Parts: sequence; C-alpha cells; structure tokens
Amino acid sequence: MKPQHATFIALTALAVLLSGCEKPATGVKSETVATVAGDKITAAELDLAVSRMGELNEAQAAEAKGKLLQALVDQRLVAQAARKAGLDKEPAVAIAMAQASRQVLAEAYAERNFKDVAKPAESEIADYYNAHPELFSQRRIYRVQELELKVDPSRMSEVESRLKGSHSMGDFVAWVKEQGIDGKSAVAVKPAEQIPLPLLGRLSQMKDGQVTVLSPRPGQVLIQQLLESQLQPVSLEQAQGAIERALTAEKRKDLLEADLKKLRQAAKIEYTTGYAPAAAEEAGADKVDSDKPDEKSAN
Repeated sequence: MKPQHATFIALTALAVLLSGCEKPATGVKSETVATVAGDKITAAELDLAVSRMGELNEAQAAEAKGKLLQALVDQRLVAQAARKAGLDKEPAVAIAMAQASRQVLAEAYAERNFKDVAKPAESEIADYYNAHPELFSQRRIYRVQELELKVDPSRMSEVESRLKGSHSMGDFVAWVKEQGIDGKSAVAVKPAEQIPLPLLGRLSQMKDGQVTVLSPRPGQVLIQQLLESQLQPVSLEQAQGAIERALTAEKRKDLLEADLKKLRQAAKIEYTTGYAPAAAEEAGADKVDSDKPDEKSAN
C-alpha cells in the first residue's frame, strides 16, 4: 500500500473518532465485531465506515477495517466517559445530539426518495459545459493572495480609500499593521472547480495583479489579489462525469425543494412573535385579511 493511502486511512479513522454526527447503528441484525463495556459494534457499522472511504482494493480494505474498528472502539470509550461525566445532559450537547439525529433522518429521507433521478441527456451535459467556460474550456489554476480584515464599519471607507491609493499589496498590508487592524493573510493555489462560483465569476474576469474587495458580513473585509493564473482547459469528454454528477445533484435539489414546499403546506408551523420569516408573516397577514368579511357583501 502506498504511504499516502496509509496516512489517509489513519486520518479517516481519526475523523470517525472525532465525528460528532456519526450515524447510529440501525436495528438490523448484524454480527458483533467488538464489545466495549457492553456496547456492541456490529459488522454493519464497521462496513459503513469503510464504505465512506471510497474505492479500496482488498489489501487497503483489510487495513482500513483494522484502523477504523479501533477508532470506533475509541469513540465508544470517549462517549461512555462523556456520559459518565453527565455531558449528555448539558443543554448545548443535548441540542447538538438531537440535531445530529434529525440530520441523519433528513439525509436518509432524501436518499430514499430522490435516489433514482433520470440520467442527464447528452444535450444537457453539452449545454452545461458551454454555459460555464470558466470551469471547462477556459478553466484556470489561480494563485491568489487573500487578506481578511476585521474592520469597524465606521472605518470601511478609509480602508477602501487606502487600498486604492497603495502602490502594492505589501504597502497596504504594512499600513494595516500600523493601524492595529486585526487581520490574517495567506496565499492559496486553487483550480477553478474549488472556488465558489460567485467568486470564480470575478476571478475569471480579472487580470494578474488586480484586486477585488468583498464584505461577507458587517465588520469583515476580504481582499483578494490575483497574483497569477494559468490556463488549463478541460474538454467536454473529460468533464462529462463531473457535469453529470452536478446536474444530477441539481435535479435532486429541485425535487427536494418541491417536496419541502408540500411538507410546509401540509404541516402546522407556528412562529413566536418576532421570529417568523418575512414570507411567513405576509402569508399570515393574507390569511387574517381573507378571514375578514368583505365590506361590500356585509352591507
């Protein structure tokens, strides 16, 4: 086995141990592979953990099973110690456990109901390819310097003005330090497909050396300078599998949203005053208005 893959298996085993949202064992009968203070670990649970690692050959699967089983044993030990300490009774922990359980059910519901989606047609795949040149025919590898700042909203205009007037990013960073503004800087190298589409849309139109400024939330400024980019296009044939998966995911999302709309309409949902989304408040107001007698018909 390659050393890199052995490292990956070890890291995945650690992830199993640290995961707070590990799916609980089902009630299906399965051979017990280990018992930790009366708490059984089944072959089904172990197989599920191995399946999440993707394609493995026989030797890799055998090594993965050993490491993952030990990780599941360690997970049981830590969980049992936490229960003895009463951590499962703490409000924040209880909420997180309940949310994890609901998330598992939601994923199972989506998997069962929206698993069989029609395979995208060749024309759909070609249309998607042509609609996203930044991901395929004009795909690039980007080297970007990112500077994330925490800025008081009252100083935003000052920061933007200083950035525009700086001769280089280095000069601006020096000014930021002089001003005592909290921030962190990093250089990242990413292919187009690893960049969120809204940001990729900006980067794909930028020239080397150009800067873009984003404000994800009040008090935060994200400054990105495109240091350089290298064209590495992907053909339609090379991209076909990825596009098919993307289109299938979109179809499943649309089906889920349509199903959610039906579930909302069929359910009785009540919000405490001040917490209702704007759409819900408008719907409630419309309902109240519709319940009032029509003035013309009343007279």
